[in-house]
Amino acid sequence: MNILPKSQYEQIFYGSQITTQHIKLVLEEAGISSVVRDDGESALRGGYGAAHTGDVKLFVDKKDVLKAKHLVTSTIEKLETQNISDEDLEKLSQQKDPVIPIRKATTQKKETYRRSPFNLFINVGLIILSIWRLSPLLKGETLSTLRIVVSTGILLFCSWAVIQHFTPKKT
Repeated sequence: MNILPKSQYEQIFYGSQITTQHIKLVLEEAGISSVVRDDGESALRGGYGAAHTGDVKLFVDKKDVLKAKHLVTSTIEKLETQNISDEDLEKLSQQKDPVIPIRKATTQKKETYRRSPFNLFINVGLIILSIWRLSPLLKGETLSTLRIVVSTGILLFCSWAVIQHFTPKKT
């Protein structure tokens, strides 16, 4: 969701607070100004922070996007192969109001949605109802096309939802 639809800034990175601040320092050294947006911190300050991850977004001016993306890519490659230098750690520690990330800095996984037991119960109930509404077809009776289409659609969708609930998630 973009709050400012015609913004002059474009998102080039999202990740942990520490990684984002390190990339921001690299961009500043290259003469590229950037803006950090921490939705989780904003939500915490507004009193809504329970459901937010620790991801922080980094934006740069649209005219600097190509150069910034190149710098981000090379910085991420360096971070994956080396530790952050002592000089950069010192700069990060000097910053005003540092935020400790909620999760590990190296992971970029999003939490997958799992249905609640109540939602699962509703889906199973709708499957049973749809089968019951389609059962006259087995006896040779005729049903309206609308009833067949709607009941079949509900049956398929709820079956898919139940199967997704019990399918193990890939990591």
